[in-house]
Amino acid sequence: MVAIPTTTQSRRGLFARGPLRGFSPTYVATDIRRVTRNRRAMIFSVALPTLMYIIFGSTQGYSKDMIGHANVAAYVMVHMAVYGAIIVTTTNAAAVALEQQAGWTRTLRLTPLSPLGYITTKAAVALAVAVLPLLLLSVVGVATGAKAPVGIWIGSVVLGWLGSAVFAAFGLALGSAFRSEAAMQAAGGILTLLAFAGNVFVPLTGAMFTFSQFTPMYGVNAVATYPLTNGWSSQHEYAPLWVGLLNMVVWAIIFSVAAAYFYRRSTDRQ
Repeated sequence: MVAIPTTTQSRRGLFARGPLRGFSPTYVATDIRRVTRNRRAMIFSVALPTLMYIIFGSTQGYSKDMIGHANVAAYVMVHMAVYGAIIVTTTNAAAVALEQQAGWTRTLRLTPLSPLGYITTKAAVALAVAVLPLLLLSVVGVATGAKAPVGIWIGSVVLGWLGSAVFAAFGLALGSAFRSEAAMQAAGGILTLLAFAGNVFVPLTGAMFTFSQFTPMYGVNAVATYPLTNGWSSQHEYAPLWVGLLNMVVWAIIFSVAAAYFYRRSTDRQ
């Protein structure tokens, strides 16, 4: 049973009024405990990116080659860390579909929690849980020969973690739109396609690299790897930092607006 944030609790939180009305740290902490109890989902979300790093990064003959300030193993590790964080943030936020089936979101509409406050709560929970794949990949990276200056390494991981919040709104929009377990299934397939299109899995060149800069996952990945390579890819393609930042901002706005719209529409129909 998840505790419903009361009016008293919400006033003890960060916001009692305004767009984030009803946002409660108590609710965030309770939801984090609920999410981490799903061991099967957690193992998959954390282990898959790590396995991909080992296969495509640390075990390859080119893993010790240098790219910018890091070797290729560290470069691939950051890519997989970004993908892992995005998987966790998206799928955890998309779980709102199950809450809607159970009538939980309808119950929340009876509390002071606003739609934007609900979105912020889910984003905070998703970000907290997304720390796990980032930490595991960093430990495995150190153990398998990934090398980069400590400050740059930490900076890249933190940027990837913060950037993954964009996909918490994406997951919430999916969950609110589908209102069923189909949201969880759709999220996995869509993220895989976005990773290919966003220069995460396969280094893109030419027109494909230019196209990737307009896709949702490019910005998070580009900003996270910028400290390592100063904007250069392993295929010698260059993009300035502002391109990645602008991509993140635009898609964050699009996903947040979509999440608020679908969440409000789905609860109004209940």
